[in-house]
Amino acid sequence: MKISNFIFIILVLIFFVACTSGGSKTASTGFVGGKEGLSASISIDSASGGNKVLDAGSENFRILVNLQNKGEHNVPENDVLVTLDGISFNAFQIRDPTKRNILPLTGIRREAGKATTPAQIIVDYDANYQPNEDADRTTNIAANICYNYETISRVKNLCLRKKVTSPSSATACKIDETKLAENSGAPFQVTTFSERPAGENKVNVYIEAKNSGKGLLYDKDYLSQGKCIESDKDKNKIYAKVELTEFKDSVNIISCSGLNGNQGTVNVIQNSVQLSCTVDTSSLQDNTFETPLRVTFDYVYKDSVSTSLTIKNSV
Repeated sequence: MKISNFIFIILVLIFFVACTSGGSKTASTGFVGGKEGLSASISIDSASGGNKVLDAGSENFRILVNLQNKGEHNVPENDVLVTLDGISFNAFQIRDPTKRNILPLTGIRREAGKATTPAQIIVDYDANYQPNEDADRTTNIAANICYNYETISRVKNLCLRKKVTSPSSATACKIDETKLAENSGAPFQVTTFSERPAGENKVNVYIEAKNSGKGLLYDKDYLSQGKCIESDKDKNKIYAKVELTEFKDSVNIISCSGLNGNQGTVNVIQNSVQLSCTVDTSSLQDNTFETPLRVTFDYVYKDSVSTSLTIKNSV
């Protein structure tokens, strides 16, 4: 009986190890990942300390907007607009409420198996509160941050062959299935990707991408207006490009509804984008093969931060 029980326990352990180690697989990716782009905070640097300043022109102080790049896209100089909000610029003696980054913000990357520390800069404003308050009061001071950003999403195993509807071997990849999308670290990412046959020489690719952050998406050329404020004209627009990275003529192979061929501006509806693309396989090889498909999204991301400021009566 003891031997039988021992054998039973061993068999149970073997089964448990097999299930936990082989039952599920974690897909490897070359991206660092994450769902953030630029992270911002705002603070006050004053002699009074504690986010407090004196009124009646008694104290010079600085408004500091700290920016960190927690995503993977490299943000060059002048690709960030910071515009102060929520206060009277005249009362605070703010000459220009909008500033650009004069230094680049390098995206995070993987080195020696670990993600690098996010690059950061400070955008600062010299200020002085001029009015004479009757008593101490607290107000909110905010900053809008607009920055150009890019998301690269990849499916590394799109399945293709010339005659899509012809029989395939048991070992061949599957055309009719959902694929796993890999995303670079950014606030807008592909969440659903699937392919299915759409004819003898056609494959349909369905892509859904979502905004996972609390900010808003704007047209990729939005920064040209020179300030970071609300704009219904440019809001909820994003530029998308779909391509097969192993083929130079993707523009002739892929066509997406709502785009100009394989690329163009698409509307963002309820923080989401859906793309339906057709891959023309008539010029491809007869044998089934896997190939990477890349989706690039270019956009301006608009976010905001705020902090409380106490204005103290100096008399």
